Amino acid sequence: MAAFTMRKQVYAALPEGEEHRGARWMAALIIGNVILATATTLLQSVPELQPHMAANTTIPLLCGSLFLVEFCLRLWTAPECHRLWGKFPVLGKCGSYLVSFHGVIDLLVCVPMVFILAGFAATGWLSLFGVISLFKLSRYVTSLELVGTVIRNERHTLMASVLTLGLLLVVLSTCLFLIENEAQPERFKSIPHSMWWGIVTLTTVGYGDMSPVTLPGRILGGMTMLIGIGMLAMPTGIIATGFANERKRRELLQTWKIVSSLPLFKGLDANWISEISGLLRTLMVPAHVTVITKGEFSTALFFIVDGEVEIDLHPAPRRLKRGDFFGEAGLLQNKPRSATVTTVKPTRFLVLGLAEYQSLISRAPDLRRKLEETASQRTRESR
Repeated sequence: MAAFTMRKQVYAALPEGEEHRGARWMAALIIGNVILATATTLLQSVPELQPHMAANTTIPLLCGSLFLVEFCLRLWTAPECHRLWGKFPVLGKCGSYLVSFHGVIDLLVCVPMVFILAGFAATGWLSLFGVISLFKLSRYVTSLELVGTVIRNERHTLMASVLTLGLLLVVLSTCLFLIENEAQPERFKSIPHSMWWGIVTLTTVGYGDMSPVTLPGRILGGMTMLIGIGMLAMPTGIIATGFANERKRRELLQTWKIVSSLPLFKGLDANWISEISGLLRTLMVPAHVTVITKGEFSTALFFIVDGEVEIDLHPAPRRLKRGDFFGEAGLLQNKPRSATVTTVKPTRFLVLGLAEYQSLISRAPDLRRKLEETASQRTRESR
């Protein structure tokens, strides 16, 4: 039992685990180690520094030791990782971690240390393993993880466009070979040789080392350039659309989590939470800014996600924090605001507009009852 408790605590302290004070420090240590390992690998390629870098194995050993300790801890705590459930049931959670992307990277970055301990210099192709450690940053840099997710989500569409590009490459290279072989037998000596021209032309790089000299060849070359521009635009559009969809999905998921944690929506089922999440919009307001003014008519209901606001009530102001909401009285009774609300610190709100509010309330009597009870209680407190 003690071993299981310790394993849970270690998993919580590792980045990617549960929220833990040690996770932030561990992430900083690993990121620093990645930067140090990569910098050492890059400096080893500088001719003036090679004698000194090759003789000094302290830094590579230190970086490799930290990577090895991290790998062993992640392998030991793999049974606590919920994301590994069901990926490779035959292998179990430890095996699933070993064959996962991050597991393979964690293992590969330990390779240079093994060779150093065996008496070899971590230079040449071994230095590649030091640069591979940069992929570990995808655990901590959201944008890198987002790129991988988008490519994975759009892999079928991207594969279709790449396959189409490959087919065009073979067909166009064959056509140019048949046209240019007689005029330039040394350059276009075979279809595989001509495919280099096809790759360069379709990607619109245009090195100029292989170019058609006949009129039909130049016409085909011009057509290939135009086709290449259109074909390269396809993956760009696919990835751009994938980024937009994934960002929207993540924002909706984040809003869903926030909404489900708000006291007002406690007890609602997942369908209601999803519908409410789609109706809300995010609003960021700096500190000491008036959100609503006393006397103006109500147009929205505000939920505090982060930050703090102050309601100018008599005889004493009242402060609301994360999880609280305001603006319900004016919407329920269709009357002007009864107090001015100002942000105390930078605050993030989820805002429910008037039209969305009316549509929601008409179909959710329990939610309307909660709002009426809150409005009545606040009215009594302000008297």
